[in-house]
Amino acid sequence: TPVYAHGMSRKFRRWVDEYQDQAWTLARYLLKDPAEAEDACQEAFVKLWRNQDRIDPERIRPWLMKVTRNVCLDRLRRRHPTEEWEEWQQPEDGAVWIQPGPLQDLQQHELGEWLKHSINGLTEPYRSLVVLRDVQQHSYEEVANVLELSLTQVKVYLHRARKQLREQLAEVRP
Repeated sequence: TPVYAHGMSRKFRRWVDEYQDQAWTLARYLLKDPAEAEDACQEAFVKLWRNQDRIDPERIRPWLMKVTRNVCLDRLRRRHPTEEWEEWQQPEDGAVWIQPGPLQDLQQHELGEWLKHSINGLTEPYRSLVVLRDVQQHSYEEVANVLELSLTQVKVYLHRARKQLREQLAEVRP
């Protein structure tokens, strides 16, 4: 009936409003290209639209993050099938991917720039772990679901990723 379809449409629009920024941020970190990140997000939301009646409403966010990541990884494989994609250059547009609080102090700004650069230098799955858990504040369980890892693996890999970031920070500190 039209009322049911209208309700589904409203529910879907709410999901888009609620999760589009998180999906785009993840795609942006992985693809390093804003236009391609937008395309990847659209592809993920089309999949959400097609599968919305099969997904537990309580699991929409982890499902969407997982699909977004998979779409991005597929695009990366097609783009550079023989290269290690974690070695690609950073974007040149200077976009801020982490949603920071007010960065009034120059040192904080430089630290934020360093952090973005360092996160981009991490290999997978470390980069996705840091973005999902530390940048976007997903629960450990959601991260495990998105990355198809056990809870223990998430914690161990996240520890390793954070250790790499700390070691990089120690190298740049005077």
